[in-house]
Amino acid sequence: MNQHTLWAGLDVGSTTIKIALINPETKELLFSAYRRHGARQAEVARDILNEAHDAFPGKNFSVAVCGSGGRIIAKAIDGFYIQEVVANSLAIREFFPDTKVAIELGGQDAKVVFFRKDDITGQVMASDMRMNGSCAGGTGAFIDEIATLLKITTPEFNGYAQQGTTVHPISGRCGVFAKTDIQPLLNQGVHKEDIALSTFHAIAKQTIGGLAQGMEISGPVIFEGGPLTFNPVLIDVFSSRLGLGTGDVILPEHPEIIVAHGTALSIGIMFKDEESRYDRADAAIALSRPQSQFSETNDFPATPFFADEKEQEAFYARHRNTAAAPLPENTETSGELAVYIGIDAGSTTSKFAFINEQGDVVDSFYSNNNGDPLTVIRAGLLDLYQKYTDMGITLKVLGLGTTGYGEKLFASAFKADYHTVETVAHAKAALEYVPGASFILDIGGQDMKAITISDGIVTGIVLNEACSAGCGSFLETYAKSLDIRVEDIAGMAFASTSPARLGSRCTIFMNSSIITEQKNGKTPDDIMAGLCRSIIENVFTKVIRMSNLDLLGDKIVVQGGTFKNDAVLRAFELFSRKEVHRAPYPGEMGAIGIALLTKTHMETLPQHDRSSCFPGFAALTKFSYTKQTGFLCHFCSNNCNRTVITFNDGSSFITGNRCERGEILGDPKDSKVKEKLKA
Repeated sequence: MNQHTLWAGLDVGSTTIKIALINPETKELLFSAYRRHGARQAEVARDILNEAHDAFPGKNFSVAVCGSGGRIIAKAIDGFYIQEVVANSLAIREFFPDTKVAIELGGQDAKVVFFRKDDITGQVMASDMRMNGSCAGGTGAFIDEIATLLKITTPEFNGYAQQGTTVHPISGRCGVFAKTDIQPLLNQGVHKEDIALSTFHAIAKQTIGGLAQGMEISGPVIFEGGPLTFNPVLIDVFSSRLGLGTGDVILPEHPEIIVAHGTALSIGIMFKDEESRYDRADAAIALSRPQSQFSETNDFPATPFFADEKEQEAFYARHRNTAAAPLPENTETSGELAVYIGIDAGSTTSKFAFINEQGDVVDSFYSNNNGDPLTVIRAGLLDLYQKYTDMGITLKVLGLGTTGYGEKLFASAFKADYHTVETVAHAKAALEYVPGASFILDIGGQDMKAITISDGIVTGIVLNEACSAGCGSFLETYAKSLDIRVEDIAGMAFASTSPARLGSRCTIFMNSSIITEQKNGKTPDDIMAGLCRSIIENVFTKVIRMSNLDLLGDKIVVQGGTFKNDAVLRAFELFSRKEVHRAPYPGEMGAIGIALLTKTHMETLPQHDRSSCFPGFAALTKFSYTKQTGFLCHFCSNNCNRTVITFNDGSSFITGNRCERGEILGDPKDSKVKEKLKA
């Protein structure tokens, strides 16, 4: 790269634009700015870039852009585009490699990103992420709204909170609910200072409970984004609620521009082999266009899924063996079958897979949770056990692993030998069947995961927002409302000659769109075609958020139960204009992945330690559990309301706690409890 070229990272957020200009050699921050754009993203982006250029005359820039409004700005200025979570990960890997969790609050979004170190490279990488939905509760906009209600300015808010002494219950989920809570307090004469402090507690409570969704937040925790930069009391509130010590809190020098800094770093990492096409003069002209021109266009025309029968036949030929790949027939007629069991406890479905000592899938199970996933998996395991018993085959379990939403619960219930997050399990399975996979998209019942892979190593993970629009349950719900069987959806969608335009919307709002389209003469076939397309539009607008789809690589793998639907698969092909590999067992890939990882784990143990902790199928016949709610924890200021699940063998699993102390039951005055707290 030219020695006169500097790297610029532009973060175009929902309410602000940030820039970080760095020296490519030293990674030194040379220039930064943080500015509210007032819905004038293009104009402010132009001005902020010009200021950076003026500060370094004679220097060329290579520019990368991220953020919720970044894709169209990147396209306008011929800059690179990177997803903001990936940009954040790059900055943390470079400057704060000990980070375990990042809490980032923006103008209208909030994220909790979990990090782990890769077992092979030792580099820090994102392992999971939780993000708010379309609601801006618990963000900078939320603070703005409450400040207006209190008739103070946003810059004054932190000072008021600093003087607060009493915390009152205020909803952090929604500005409307918060106002409902605050107005009576004002009427009662509660001080503005106490309400400001209570607002910060509401934000922290919403972020920890609403976004983390039970996942443990432990230090070191890095705090990022404008609201956390300019409201240090909010960081104190987070630290108090999470029980963080001084060494557990990471405060960057410029937390408001750390994502922009990571965006700048991406130029030398993600785009090191690509030529920069950014030009100052051309960019200034492009960004001077009317703001109305800076809006996403619908590039997914409502045309039939296939141009002709030949194209449809070619589609089926490509994916003939992947809609539901048949399991290999068991050749054993008697004797012993040694297996590793992988359980994927999903949000709406439970799956498990048996693999043999060679890593081949020999059997699997897939079922709706029916509100009781533990019982569903128990019954499924016993059914397969009986199946093999009837064949004269004894199942020998070499190891059992768990993953998914219920990873730790199922690990506790069935005494797993190994467990890990679902993203790692899905990546393992995809690479097993598609070596060299560069990108994985998994769509489940209520979540979507986009995983980028480089040289077999996961380099980025993005999950959908808290909203479940665009997932499997989204499609099933509307099929049911139209009295359509799930297995008939693809055929109806392919029969449509004029798919409905439904876009990417919240599930609640989608119903009105369907009604409108029906009034406009759309048939059930057209509606189902529109819904299948809508799922993919949700993927690209809410998860992938990438303008240059070449960055997905050449080996794209799609999996998850939703991709058993041929119409969803075809919609992805049409939108991405890419060749796509559907996993051979779309719905069971998480289970297969954790089974393979468990096999690897058990094989690395010393020979005398390789006996599985799984209690056996006979013990499963007696398996039962009880659930008790309302166990308040008094061991720290969080006062978590816990649920205790007790199994028939006397062991238990505790959920709802936010720290390790919450795993302890008993009277704080009891000597045995005190000893546990000291440990």
